[in-house]
Amino acid sequence: MTQVSGSLVRFALSAEPSVPDGLRAAVPDPAAAASPPTKEEHVAALRSAYPDGDPRADALEAATALVHAGHHPLVAATAAAARHRNGARAEEAAVLGCEIACRMAAALGVRPDELSVVGAALAASTAPAGGLYALGLAATQVTSATGSSDEPREVTALRTGLAAADGVEAALLGDRGFTAPEAPVEGRRGLLALLAPDADAQELVRDLGTRWYAEAVVGTG
Repeated sequence: MTQVSGSLVRFALSAEPSVPDGLRAAVPDPAAAASPPTKEEHVAALRSAYPDGDPRADALEAATALVHAGHHPLVAATAAAARHRNGARAEEAAVLGCEIACRMAAALGVRPDELSVVGAALAASTAPAGGLYALGLAATQVTSATGSSDEPREVTALRTGLAAADGVEAALLGDRGFTAPEAPVEGRRGLLALLAPDADAQELVRDLGTRWYAEAVVGTG
């Protein structure tokens, strides 16, 4: 694995990081959230694009429900993705996915929710090799243009649900050996080079595991 990208993936998928109890406890349970009745037709339309039982559809529905319940979009996407792929460590996986997404957002100078697909991909990954591919696949879907902070909630829910579904798909493809750029963050054609060429890649791994950027979003609406 490459230095920065590999370090981020190993951190997100390792059993070693001691996730603060407050962050772990603040991760919402997607099963406890229900979309408002007025939004059910939109969720049904989105689900119809996937086969029955598809984990991408489950993540999409769960993430949209969490946004409508008032949770931060990044937290909604990672919690939904982690629930369907990481079982007993879902809360930990969601926090770690949020942490990497928040660090990358800070480096790029964008809102954390603009990296929701990255957080979801890592939260849904189960092994480092596949996780690096998943990070690469998710990184190709990140742009510097997203919705505004005052957009209607149903639009935010749509973007978040699709990010969760795409993150799960990236993780599934990564687990199956679908390759992606080897240095998706710090590489010559990585996210930093494309969107923040003056950023210091090493800042992404500085104080990793001791300073928690995720505190800005986990437990907030």
